[in-house]
Amino acid sequence: MNRRTFIKTCGSVATLSFLSPSFFSQSLKAQTNQFKKYKKAILLDKHGNPLNPSSLEVGKQYIFFYPYRSTPALLLNLGKEVKPSEVRLSDGSTYLWPGGVGPQKSIIAFCAICPHQLSYPTPEYSFINYYPHDKPSKAAKKGNVIQCCAHMSIFDPERGGVVIDGPSEYPLLAIVLTYEEGKLYAVGTLGVERFRDFFDAYRSDLKKMYKSFRKAKKKVDKAVVLEVEEYVKEIIYC
Repeated sequence: MNRRTFIKTCGSVATLSFLSPSFFSQSLKAQTNQFKKYKKAILLDKHGNPLNPSSLEVGKQYIFFYPYRSTPALLLNLGKEVKPSEVRLSDGSTYLWPGGVGPQKSIIAFCAICPHQLSYPTPEYSFINYYPHDKPSKAAKKGNVIQCCAHMSIFDPERGGVVIDGPSEYPLLAIVLTYEEGKLYAVGTLGVERFRDFFDAYRSDLKKMYKSFRKAKKKVDKAVVLEVEEYVKEIIYC
């Protein structure tokens, strides 16, 4: 993708944020084979009400499960407009991440399964976490990063989850959000999916947690958003 095409596409995505969600999804699908549409899922608070974007504290990490019942995602409010960004893969291909949504276009989401070796938050612990500006990662020596302490991969959430450092070959998988009439929805994924590897690696664990493997792989149309501390007993920072 050359500079002229990238600038033109950025403008198109900015325009799309004011258009219908279906048109938005179709445009994403048309511009890259990295977008995959899933069930449209409304984001809810823990009381079952549509999540109010203003309730998302800047710099705090939240967790929800999408597109499957067992696949965790991190939800962040960066407190400022997050602009579209080109994401380049190791094979040289690129895709355009559409940036933030919500009243300030500051809300973003990424799959919380590390694309390196599939570490993910469980009710017991989480090695992959967001570090805000005021609580920087010691390893990265900076804040506003997502880091997996399992093998020290570091990602930039403000640039579509690109790899800053560490062994990960892939960026974080983006969860594509839309903002409609004051409500937040997840509509699909953008990037390199490793769900099949995840299900293969943790089949027995997921079967035990969700009572059956079939239930673990159920696609959702509602997703409850919690503070990570409300779901995970021990958060591992590094």
